[in-house]
Amino acid sequence: MPATTDHQDQALRRATTAVARLLAVLGTGQQHLVCSDGKGVAITTVDVVLCGEEMTLHHTAADTWALAKALSRAFTSAAGGGLVVRTSATQDTAERVRGWRVQDGWLTPLTAAQVFSAYCTNAITGDPLSPEPGVEYCPGLAVPSPEEPS
Repeated sequence: MPATTDHQDQALRRATTAVARLLAVLGTGQQHLVCSDGKGVAITTVDVVLCGEEMTLHHTAADTWALAKALSRAFTSAAGGGLVVRTSATQDTAERVRGWRVQDGWLTPLTAAQVFSAYCTNAITGDPLSPEPGVEYCPGLAVPSPEEPS
């Protein structure tokens, strides 16, 4: 295994913090996370259960680790990256899609229009695509950075 630098270790710690804080902000539900770091894509699904101040996660550790690694690479890349979360529908809510731009070492929420545009545009041709039925395209939520209280 190649040695890591302090900079890489710091970026990975920051990415792990970002994922934990993002899941806390999103709250209870099945969260499907996709991160693009400009070199590839990492995907994981996490079932989040919040009970008071306690958060329980049900996930595949290897997939979540791969997501944190991709996010850490996006944090340190000049090109940045992106993160999209699809929250499964419940009895009371529709399926929701939210997005963030990964830049300057943190997550910057996209607007609902930016999320809609990203999901409803053919990436190759630029042609519009029909929105998915039963899906709400929502703005990303503010995720407190490590410099802010969680």
